[in-house]
Amino acid sequence: MRIFSYEELDELGEGLIRQYLGKEAERTCCVDIEGFVTDFLKLPLLYRSFAEEDSDKIGFIADGVTPLRVYEGGTVVRRVYPRGTIVIERCLRKEHESGRRRFTISHECAHYIMDRAVPSAAFHREFDGEHAYTQEDFKNLFSFRETQVDRMGAALLMPRFMVRNVMISHGCSSCIPVFGDSILKLTDKRLIRQMANTMGVSFSAFLIRLRELCCLCYRPLAEYITEEMGLGQDGGAG
Repeated sequence: MRIFSYEELDELGEGLIRQYLGKEAERTCCVDIEGFVTDFLKLPLLYRSFAEEDSDKIGFIADGVTPLRVYEGGTVVRRVYPRGTIVIERCLRKEHESGRRRFTISHECAHYIMDRAVPSAAFHREFDGEHAYTQEDFKNLFSFRETQVDRMGAALLMPRFMVRNVMISHGCSSCIPVFGDSILKLTDKRLIRQMANTMGVSFSAFLIRLRELCCLCYRPLAEYITEEMGLGQDGGAG
């Protein structure tokens, strides 16, 4: 896999989505990631019930050789799919799983785009704090390669031009303040959630994307305690 800078990944993701959307790009606030897979990348997109031993595996892109364990008619089978086939865990089709489903699809799209020179099978895995991971599992979950793929996936699902348009449409014309490392005003939390819903992504995914695109500005935690909570003034609360 070629190594890209984060700036290159953002630019490439934006370019791909702009080319897919054409003249509709500036009027679109939510990427049809399934349409991008089937209409632009021309890849099969399937939903199956995974039967892998690791339950944190929820997405897969095939290389035409590596089998995927799935349930068919109540039986576990090892199915080899044609190269480039994206297979998503069937349970993610539920309405409340929309954000996870869309991000999983975009992650597998990123694998296909970035691994084209040397195609290989790859899983999308979600970290599960209750799961007993091996040292090799941790190495794969948090590898530089997966970090790059995640960044490309985010660039496809939340291209910077679309994030900018969504922020403007919600009346957000400047950076959103974060106090300390992670404290947000309640009004800004609501605003971020509304924008995330508009883009069809989770709150956490959109917040990470805002951070990646430098749309957050960091302020002293003391400022929040004093001005927002009204504490620590004149020596303490009255």
